[in-house]
Amino acid sequence: MKGKILFISNISCFLLTGFSSTVKADETDQSQTSQINSQTGSNTQQDNTQINKSDSTQDSGNKQNQTNQNSNNTPAKNNSGWKVTNGNTYDLKNGSAIKGLKKINGYWYLFNKNDIMLKDVRKIPHTKHYSYFDQLGRRRMKNTSTKKAYYWINKKGQITGIKNNAKVICQRPQMPTGCEITAVTMMLNFAGKKVSKYQAAKVMPRSSNPNKGFVGSPYKKFPLGFWVAPGGVKPVVQHYLGKSKIMTNCSINAIKQKLLRSHLVVVWVGMFDGISNHAITLTGYHGNTLYYNDPWTGTKRKISIAKFKIH
Repeated sequence: MKGKILFISNISCFLLTGFSSTVKADETDQSQTSQINSQTGSNTQQDNTQINKSDSTQDSGNKQNQTNQNSNNTPAKNNSGWKVTNGNTYDLKNGSAIKGLKKINGYWYLFNKNDIMLKDVRKIPHTKHYSYFDQLGRRRMKNTSTKKAYYWINKKGQITGIKNNAKVICQRPQMPTGCEITAVTMMLNFAGKKVSKYQAAKVMPRSSNPNKGFVGSPYKKFPLGFWVAPGGVKPVVQHYLGKSKIMTNCSINAIKQKLLRSHLVVVWVGMFDGISNHAITLTGYHGNTLYYNDPWTGTKRKISIAKFKIH
């Protein structure tokens, strides 16, 4: 979006240290409840193969050996008729290869080029649309709530909006000018890093140049505390997540794509909450509305895209 300063964490790079680069799986919440998330800057779940072994034990009286071992190396068929190997769910019980989007027994499933059934948010092949596949691999055809996010889904199974359930953090009263680092902390928390705004502020550089660090102290009111630009807070994100990306002048669609993948976006805005310079954390979108976490008020809020563009 032209003129808007944006900052987003590159979650996929962070996940290379131990997680996949797609949206992490969540179990569907049958209560269909959700929480509006606040603004923030900026996984195909693979089941872990567990091998349980019990050491052979010998009793001097009966000298009986007991060995319990569970291994997923050998293909097994679960109760639903799918074949499971090394924690991955493959084709039907008849062993036939399945690739792409397929309708089976009334449900839509998506398989990759290796015939593995996919879950979570996925782009439908040969289209521009995304869908949500639950923990059984079934494409959801209606609005769906998970522990991580709420998805708006139309009758065609296409995701039309998302609200990521990011915890809101208030900058006040401790950090009257620390909106940027508080917004970034919300992003870090949602990415799986247990870090407080105080810890993040300690890592943040200080400089007279806002592109290199915070000007003054976030614990002080103006003029002893001022602000920090995306470049100045970028080292904090890199410290905790490994990499980050500044998206200044990107489009609204580019922001939506990040939010859809549960990558939160921190945005620098002007004349917001009566403040000339402020940072918020975008958490979702639906229709003409953006959802965000506001560090100044410590609340989850929403704003029209049209109004957002003028700030």
